[in-house]
Amino acid sequence: MFATAGRGDARRPEGSLIMHPSSRRTALAFVVSALLSPCFAADETAIVVSATRFDSDPVETPVGIQVITAEDIRRSSAATLAEVLNKVGGVHTRISFLGTPDVPLDLRGFGATGDQNTLVLLDGQRISENELASPKLSAVPLDAIERIEIVRGGGAVLYGGGATGGTINIITRRASAAAPAASVYAAAGSYGSADLRASGRIAGETSAISLHANHYEADNYRANNRATQDNASGEWRFSQAGDSLAIRAGADRQRARLPGARSEAQLAADPRGTSTPDDFADLDGWRIALAGEHEAGSVTLAADLGYRAKASRLFNQFAGGTFLSDIDTRVVSVSPRLKWTSARAGMANVAIAGLDWSDWDYTNDSTFTFFGFPSPTHETATQRNAAFYVQDHLRVGAATRLAAGWRRERVRISTEESVTPLPRRSRSDPLDAWELSARQDLRGGLGLYGRFGRSFRIANVDENRCFFPPCAGPLLPQKSRDREIGLEYRRAGARARAALFDIALTNELHFNALTFQNVNLSPTRRRGLELEGSVKPGASIELSARYALTDAQFRSGSYAGVDVSGNEVPLVPRHRAGIALGWQAGPATRLDLAVSHVGRQRHDNDQANRFRRMPAYTLADLKVSHRISDLTLAVSIDNLFDRRYYSYAIVDSPTAPTTFSAYPERRRSLMVSAELRFQ
Repeated sequence: MFATAGRGDARRPEGSLIMHPSSRRTALAFVVSALLSPCFAADETAIVVSATRFDSDPVETPVGIQVITAEDIRRSSAATLAEVLNKVGGVHTRISFLGTPDVPLDLRGFGATGDQNTLVLLDGQRISENELASPKLSAVPLDAIERIEIVRGGGAVLYGGGATGGTINIITRRASAAAPAASVYAAAGSYGSADLRASGRIAGETSAISLHANHYEADNYRANNRATQDNASGEWRFSQAGDSLAIRAGADRQRARLPGARSEAQLAADPRGTSTPDDFADLDGWRIALAGEHEAGSVTLAADLGYRAKASRLFNQFAGGTFLSDIDTRVVSVSPRLKWTSARAGMANVAIAGLDWSDWDYTNDSTFTFFGFPSPTHETATQRNAAFYVQDHLRVGAATRLAAGWRRERVRISTEESVTPLPRRSRSDPLDAWELSARQDLRGGLGLYGRFGRSFRIANVDENRCFFPPCAGPLLPQKSRDREIGLEYRRAGARARAALFDIALTNELHFNALTFQNVNLSPTRRRGLELEGSVKPGASIELSARYALTDAQFRSGSYAGVDVSGNEVPLVPRHRAGIALGWQAGPATRLDLAVSHVGRQRHDNDQANRFRRMPAYTLADLKVSHRISDLTLAVSIDNLFDRRYYSYAIVDSPTAPTTFSAYPERRRSLMVSAELRFQ
């Protein structure tokens, strides 16, 4: 049976951070011991990062950055990009209602709006949507990824709105003038899962081409939940004497059946069933980008020109009617920028400045049919963004780094709907973001850092939609003040980070189930503690651990007669922890084990905190791989101990809840794979 949660705890004072006893102490003690373990031999390889919008050396690297390399991805049991972010990166994820790998992401506890506060980038360009939709992670083949950069905390200075929780930048492999190479990958497993991938690279002296393709399919755990995904991407790159020009293109096709939620009774009697046997969602996407870079002494000039389009169709059937929606979106973006590197009086300085301009258009033609009577709706929306930003990084001596940045952005949004009909509604806002940070390197590999800043988010088209006229104008921008202090440890063979953060928000954008509309909330807050570390206690063993304590609260507010002051924000687990062990059992054989724990959390729509919490769950994943020359064979088992659990659930009533509905996750699953590399 599925685990059940107990009644909620008493309300806590605003802003309190309380560590509950019992098993939490054991998990935290293990993490702390891993963080403080002595380092052992093993040299680290220098990693280039792009979190400053240029390839960076350590003087430019933001504090608290996490880098997942291609080797980290290969060693993990993750089969999708979303699983990489969760298992390797520690990013909180929930189940995708589509059964595809495009799961909601959440950095630093934003719950249902985690996707809208966690900015996802592909080669520095946004792929997060201006809708209540998860970014298309499945459109990026795993074989195409060189590294993933995760920066927790506000990233609005460099990238604009929607980065209050942090940024995730997926960097694809560059076509390089190296020897030709190719790889093929095939996997099959439980629940009708199959994964086929192919990639290749050809190169001359100054130019190169890389191509990647993959096909994924799965019946998944639920009835009417089959999903297929096809992707193709490529890059042509010219490089000579510090100059480069690249053209990147990609296309993806997704087909998914939608099983719907299971009631509490159905969850116990038939968790794999469906009450929506005809529901489906189809999606097709295209993208192309032109990127160039030119070095002129101490100045580097760069620019990106991008185009992205998406066409989706959704069908939903319910008692007495149906709903059909066809949505088309397109976005054009231009991002010129420069970097100036200088040194004087023993100080190294890097100054960055740039412009961001984007033009987003949205069309939604939908038909709601009730007892045979259709009601068509035509909806359009636009969003225009224009921004200027500057950022400066200064190293004073060998141990002190200072950074400051500022962004000025004007956002104009407009929407028009024919269902009411509603006249065009528009809003134009000048917005500012800023950030100050400092790092002081101490003895023994320790470094102390602090960061303060301001970020913002604009309401998307779904949040601005009006259900019941009369309708006000678009919602106000969400704004936040962000603070973080942390301690980092870096030595050969060992790394650790401990951080405290505080995010104070005004006008947070949120769907309020108590009033059944999207609103600007009264003040809210996110506070938390993050611990993570890795160590090599021996030549053949790698150990890593992480822990996150997140306190997400409504600071004040009363909605529909319900006082939510001090209440927990739904869908934010207070405790999360993970442990990973890698063992090189022999020259060609490796074993990887990962265990993750997600604590209890409030159900969606339970802003009143009147229902019991969702149960916690702990999962274990195992992967064994063996290399035979250029061939690698692997067996992966996810949910090793066959736990029954769900990561998303919603109450039946926001004011007087008596039961809930949930989306059960898959049970234990097996995947067998083979990869052949040619060099």
